[in-house]
Amino acid sequence: MNNCRSCGAELFETPLLTYKNSPESAQNFINNLTSSNDAPVTLKIYQCSKCGLIQHNSQPVSYYKKVIRAVSFSKEMTDFRLQQLDDWLQKYSLKNKSILEVGSGRGEYLDLFKKIGVKKVFGLEFEKSNIEYILSKGNNATQGYLEDGLEDIKGQPFDAFAIFSFMEHWPNLKLGVEILNKFLNPNAYGLIEVPNFDMIKAKGLYTEFTVDHIFYFDQKSLSNFLTSNGFEILSIKNIWNDYIISAEVVRREPLNVEIFNKKFKIIKVSLNDYLDEINANKTVIWGAGHQALTVISLSNIKKKISYIVDSATFKQNKYTPESHLLINKPDFMLKDKPESIIVMAAGFSDEIVKIINTKYPFIQNIAVLREDNLEIIK
Repeated sequence: MNNCRSCGAELFETPLLTYKNSPESAQNFINNLTSSNDAPVTLKIYQCSKCGLIQHNSQPVSYYKKVIRAVSFSKEMTDFRLQQLDDWLQKYSLKNKSILEVGSGRGEYLDLFKKIGVKKVFGLEFEKSNIEYILSKGNNATQGYLEDGLEDIKGQPFDAFAIFSFMEHWPNLKLGVEILNKFLNPNAYGLIEVPNFDMIKAKGLYTEFTVDHIFYFDQKSLSNFLTSNGFEILSIKNIWNDYIISAEVVRREPLNVEIFNKKFKIIKVSLNDYLDEINANKTVIWGAGHQALTVISLSNIKKKISYIVDSATFKQNKYTPESHLLINKPDFMLKDKPESIIVMAAGFSDEIVKIINTKYPFIQNIAVLREDNLEIIK
């Protein structure tokens, strides 16, 4: 495989690192040496030429869909996690919301969420024995794996989700996140953690390269992946003696564009009302820039305008797109003598008004299209 598992671009041709005689996995411990058929692998670490994400191109381990954790947290880790999760829930008002943990293992984090008062917490875990254990403790969980194309997860849609040191194992990151998004409410919050490659790199920890971990994220590459796959970064920092990158995110929703609709309606009404009120024999527009062309077409005022004037010689004696108004040089007005003019020249408008008052005093009505309104000069 010579392409990035995340963005699909080509990996740099030469691997960054090559480790011969690496263990074929970190979890397939051997019961009987005489019947063992495991063999070392050559682990090659590459970098994507486009997104920069560090990764290996070997086949994932056979158990990559499962979450394998230590039997229990230490007291220090438990206290840290309880405080961390409580702070996250409080910050985004999530305690009474529905929360999904992706890759729940044996429910260690589900227990912590319940301990700090979360009532609607659900797990997603592939390993059947883990699911059975989670259910036996009274927790809610669904057996499955995101990249398998899940159709349903108990408790969805979710207001928040958490992924603890699991995403670096996913062979198809992009697909996993796409499917996860189907089960989230708009503006759902997320807590995503991965091993910290910044720290691995700074300390030269070659022992951290393993077939089990396909991806090696630093803060930049994790941020890039999340922002290009539907999330906004709310905070990102190193935790637990810098071993872990912890990112708080929110699901990206379409931009609120009401301001554009509001401005459009104001300008359209103002222009049409003004033109109807002055009822001039000839009204022209000064300005053939893209803003003016857009306003003329969208406001449907072309039938009320005689022509346009503009100082740009390459525009003169040509017609505007869509509205098909002739563009004349400004001095054409000395001969034609229009009654009214609307200046649509953005930052040059005030300068043009001075020119009109000085050189074309016969124009009775002058208005300037500002960003927010139509200003009547006279």
